[in-house]
Amino acid sequence: MLKLVQFHPAFGVRDMSPFCLKLETYLRMAGIEHEVVWNSNPRSAPKGKLPCIVDGDVVMGDSSLIIDYLKVKFGDPLDERLSAAH
Repeated sequence: MLKLVQFHPAFGVRDMSPFCLKLETYLRMAGIEHEVVWNSNPRSAPKGKLPCIVDGDVVMGDSSLIIDYLKVKFGDPLDERLSAAH
């Protein structure tokens, strides 16, 4: 199962990082099954910052790159009905 590694909740907010929130929101909206792993040490992540994902042998950081990876792997359920027509 895909694992989303992000900071612990704090101050009544799911995550203080907007990038972690962005990625978790994308996963939920796209319906991609995942498990959240809480981590307070970003140095353990591939780029030294969170969020990151662990998907089998793939470990990846940077929320934008992760979303691009997920779109290739699972398709793009959020935009699949859009066309280039105006």
